[in-house]
Amino acid sequence: MEMGGKATNAMPIISKLFCSSSQVVLVVRRRPRVINGGGFVVTDSSQTVVFKVDGCGVLGTKGELIVRDGDGGALLLIRRKV
Repeated sequence: MEMGGKATNAMPIISKLFCSSSQVVLVVRRRPRVINGGGFVVTDSSQTVVFKVDGCGVLGTKGELIVRDGDGGALLLIRRKV
């Protein structure tokens, strides 16, 4: 993998379960801040929730985002570097 012109030995952090062998169109919608603290919802063409991003609003822990699967299971925790 190459980032910013530098080669890295990055390991994938998301399971192959979330990869598709063909192109998929996803829609990203911003949730109102009053619903679970805001965030984003990612849906497929049949309006099925594929991913959610929590922590972008008032109720989230400052400097933290959580990427969840469609069932609400946590996949990835992103923290601001201090």
